Amino acid sequence: MEFLLQQSKSEVEAILASAPSDIERISASLKSLFPHETLSGASAAFTSALNISSVDNPGNKEVTDALFVVRDEISAAVAKIMAFERFIALSNPPMEDGNNFGVTVQMMVAKYCKDTRESLEKIADGLPAYFDSRAGAYEKMPSVPSKTSSSSTSTSSSSGGKDGDEEKKSTSSSTEEKASGSTSADRSNHVVAIDVNFYFKLNTALKTILDSYAVVIDNVTKNFDKLAAPKGTSGSNSMSMF
Repeated sequence: MEFLLQQSKSEVEAILASAPSDIERISASLKSLFPHETLSGASAAFTSALNISSVDNPGNKEVTDALFVVRDEISAAVAKIMAFERFIALSNPPMEDGNNFGVTVQMMVAKYCKDTRESLEKIADGLPAYFDSRAGAYEKMPSVPSKTSSSSTSTSSSSGGKDGDEEKKSTSSSTEEKASGSTSADRSNHVVAIDVNFYFKLNTALKTILDSYAVVIDNVTKNFDKLAAPKGTSGSNSMSMF
């Protein structure tokens, strides 16, 4: 299993080396994806962009783009945290009495990694709810036109006669679009409120990813020697957490 440990260690070292660029990328995304200083400002922008005259729900591009970035960052962070967990697990020494401080360090860092990973996975689980919530609210706006389509096909046949056997087929289709009254302000405000709510949640989620990942990186970096060699005798037995 030594080759797995060395492979895992190399992977962790590469992750630690790329951590500054990861943090920089997430920080840049926070600025570009969430330009509104207040939720009221976001609400005003989303209200102005809301299209209530089309049967096709175009969605909120600003929130959708942010959601996709948050989803990708969660996926990347979870994968890297799992690499840390795997490295720590493979570095666990045989159980024996005495000199277990390094093992305690491993357990505490592993627990923080696990808790962080599970919290990020929970955020990811809640992301699809945005589309369902918004679609339901959009459909309830009374001025949004509804579209119905129908088609029919009929076939008739005859035998004998002047032209011999004959079969005729006809197909017809129709599409009807209706608008039902004026839009209730509460209905349109509900759609905007969902956009604003998820805008806030996604902003918070990306900040959580940034903070949590930074702390994981910090813990692994500060305690790397103990994580890699918990029974080692070189260096001090000091441990840094948070």
